[in-house]
Order: sequence, then C-alpha cells, then structure tokens
Amino acid sequence: MKTFLNQRGGEKREKVVTALLWAAVAALLAATVFAYVRDTGAGDPAFAALEPGAPMTRAAAVDINTASVEELDDLPGIGPTLAERIVAYREENGPFKSPEDVTDVPGIGPATYGDIAPYIGGETGEADP
Repeated sequence: MKTFLNQRGGEKREKVVTALLWAAVAALLAATVFAYVRDTGAGDPAFAALEPGAPMTRAAAVDINTASVEELDDLPGIGPTLAERIVAYREENGPFKSPEDVTDVPGIGPATYGDIAPYIGGETGEADP
C-alpha cells in the first residue's frame, strides 16, 4: 500500500488514509460501546457500581418505603402504573413491614415480586435475600 500511495501523491496521502482508518476504528468502537450501554442499561447511575451480571448490592437497593414513583418505575416489571399503586398503597396503609408485603399491592403477584425482590428493601433498606 505504501508504494501505491507514494506513486499517487506521497506521504501526505498516506497520512490522510491512516487518519481516516483510525477515525473509522474509533467510530466503530464508539458505536459498539453505545450499543452495549443501550442494551444492558450499564449507563444507568443506579447500576454504575455494578459489574455486568452482578446482583444489586444492599447499598443500592430501592427502599420501597421511601422510593418515588420514578425510582420504582425503574424496577424490572414495574411500570408507571404499578409504581403509582405502590406509592398510593404505602400512603394509605403505612410503610411496608417487609419487602414481601409489596405483594399486597394489586397487580403485584409472585412473578413480579420474583423479578423485583433482589432490588428492593423494606424498613431497613436491606435487599430481600
């Protein structure tokens, strides 16, 4: 390739082509990182301290007795409607005594509880084992 470039315009073209190749590599790397973050949620601050695939730590658990609708909405399987129900139930009935008590909220059954159990805590903010 060097010989071809030298015949057609010298080292200046070689430097331009090299710069373009490095720019293409950088763009490909940036696109790959963007896709990873988009697909895994790795850019979410709630998961910033976690390695991919690691369970949420107790310090990062969502306290269901103080969490806002927005925080609850981020839990797997909980959308804005269920998040609003959790907050309304908590305001009407007082704090949850244990994480399992969230199943008393209409629409949260065993399957949904199974999805959110690793990420929620009760009075003490501890994650459910």
